[in-house]
Amino acid sequence: MERLRGENAAVSTDLAGGAVAAVPLVLVVALGADQGGFLPDSWVWAGVLLAWAGALGVVLGGGAAIARAWPWAAAAVALLLWTFASALWSAHRAQSLLETRRTLVYAAAVLALIVLARRDATRVLVVATHVAISLLLAYALARYLLGARQLPEFEGAYLTRPLGYANAVGVLAALGILLGLGSAATAGSSLARAAAAATVPVLALALGLTGSRASWLALVAGGAVLLVLHAAPGRVLRTLAIVAPGSALLIWLAHRNRLTDVAASPSRLPVALAAVGVAVATGVVVARLREPSDARPQRRVALVLLVVVALAGAVALGREGSTQPRASYWHVAWHEYTSHPVLGSGAGTFALFWVRSGQEAARGGALDAHSLYIETLAELGPVGLAVLAALLLVPLRTVTERRNVPYVAVAASAYVAFLVHAGLDWDWELPAVVLAGLSCAGALVLGEESPATRATRRARIAVAAALLALGVGAIAGSRSHTVPSAARETERAPVSGALS
Repeated sequence: MERLRGENAAVSTDLAGGAVAAVPLVLVVALGADQGGFLPDSWVWAGVLLAWAGALGVVLGGGAAIARAWPWAAAAVALLLWTFASALWSAHRAQSLLETRRTLVYAAAVLALIVLARRDATRVLVVATHVAISLLLAYALARYLLGARQLPEFEGAYLTRPLGYANAVGVLAALGILLGLGSAATAGSSLARAAAAATVPVLALALGLTGSRASWLALVAGGAVLLVLHAAPGRVLRTLAIVAPGSALLIWLAHRNRLTDVAASPSRLPVALAAVGVAVATGVVVARLREPSDARPQRRVALVLLVVVALAGAVALGREGSTQPRASYWHVAWHEYTSHPVLGSGAGTFALFWVRSGQEAARGGALDAHSLYIETLAELGPVGLAVLAALLLVPLRTVTERRNVPYVAVAASAYVAFLVHAGLDWDWELPAVVLAGLSCAGALVLGEESPATRATRRARIAVAAALLALGVGAIAGSRSHTVPSAARETERAPVSGALS
């Protein structure tokens, strides 16, 4: 009987441990295929799946990581509660409650990752997130290259579907490239290295078809982090030297065939065939890489590259922020903050301020400030920004100490890329992108092994209760018919102060 109970406990532990991979594998792919999860209907089932899967994980013996990951969980719950509280002083209460529903999904994701994590969570989450992004964008490319040519009204011939936004495809491609490149330079199995490397040229093609400058900037920033933190930067450089020519070739072919030209009738099949050929060839070559040599000389080269990249990134960031209409978005968001400097104007209210600013006639409509950090300051005030910073920065606190742990550098590179891009676009409004980023963050938070600090029974019960409550909240949200909007019908007076 004791033996049977032991076997059942082991099976339960293995099932719960493997379940953490389902967070990116299921949710990133499913939400990505559902317009990136932008519409509120997707938040209902996503929130329920995350919350109740996490609660089930506690029942099956999960929660060992709660003791070491509680600051991350506390920050996620605090952000949710502050977002909900902002409805009390919001310029538009319905939009603030709507934003709360989306934030609920993110809080549930953080708690589910913590509860479901087991041994080797860093590697599991890196691989699962990479596979999820690769599957989603392979499907997107297949539709783009082999399906009927469709031209969305606002984004021309760029690769947008199924997420509905080219920059969202771009940032996911950037994350996938970093995860693939890093995994190819880290995995011990030649088959795993080959499979990871084979995805890089295909994802680079997807990135090239989005026209997303911010995604390229995020990719470069993440690449610099990978070089600096990786235990064998020389191996990363050699892997990069192998995957780069094929990636450049595919991007060049796409440009030569004018795939993103609205006025052209491009031949897309050759590009599709070339992508398959380059992927296979890249995987074969990378599988033959030898073990890394002494890392010290290569690390000095990596540090020099980091300085160069930092300078170039600062220049590119300045140029990106000065372009229109992004500069106008940020200007209006800053005015929104100065009008409500203590508590902010309430979650989800930027669109209302944008309409009232008078910029809509010249720049078009906008629901978001195209910067998570500026928009959070405007809508949730300094307290909200501080809580968000805690949520986003806690995963990075032990990165340098654990740089030699396999896959930590890989996860950190993709996560930094996500943080950079979130400051330049409206990633936060697309749960498929955010869950990919949070999965990378989870790989950093949850990889430590500390059996002596297992969660108490009381802590596990509290987390399970919180997850069940989040699941109920997600279902309750299905009764709402509010959608993201500028809420024109609520306008009665211009925003106080004048925009200069």
